[in-house]
Amino acid sequence: MLKTSIRSGAAIALSSLVILFAPAVHGQAMPTATGRGGGFQVGAGVTYGKPDFGEKWIGGVSGFADYNVLPHVGLEANVHFLTLKTPEDLGEETFEAGPRFFWRKNRFTLYGKGQIGLGRFVVQESNPFYNAGKHNSSSWMYSVGGGVDINFRHHITLRAFDLEYQSWPNFANNGLTPAIGTVGVAYRFR
Repeated sequence: MLKTSIRSGAAIALSSLVILFAPAVHGQAMPTATGRGGGFQVGAGVTYGKPDFGEKWIGGVSGFADYNVLPHVGLEANVHFLTLKTPEDLGEETFEAGPRFFWRKNRFTLYGKGQIGLGRFVVQESNPFYNAGKHNSSSWMYSVGGGVDINFRHHITLRAFDLEYQSWPNFANNGLTPAIGTVGVAYRFR
């Protein structure tokens, strides 16, 4: 009886997912000149940031994914690991997602975005002033930003720049307000 209930529930869940995502699956490719939604790209880049602590710049890598839902509206998800170049052995990691508004002109895509997510303050092992286990902490965060993408080749996009101003309002007493910038490359799926 229990196995039958589980199988029935799984079949209903699978059927619901198929019905929910059926409009997103196309048998034919969308025309590229219409500017419709549906474009998806995944990329990576090099990121530098001006943290809200210390006086040094920190650096690392980022990953991003964009999905265009409508002709000028999409979704973007980012991960930033600013833990590779940390002069004071203090870094940041962020995981965020939110809406993206974009405008295309020839090969250029100008966009703005607003995101919400999780920020993690990282104390690396070599910092003599902090106990790494006690000072690594996380906070919810939000960000606003924008940038320019350039369609380089058939499926390759260059992220000329992406600037982001973050706010971590619940971090410590006064919060953090870092600013970061990314340059990178992405692969477009059509």
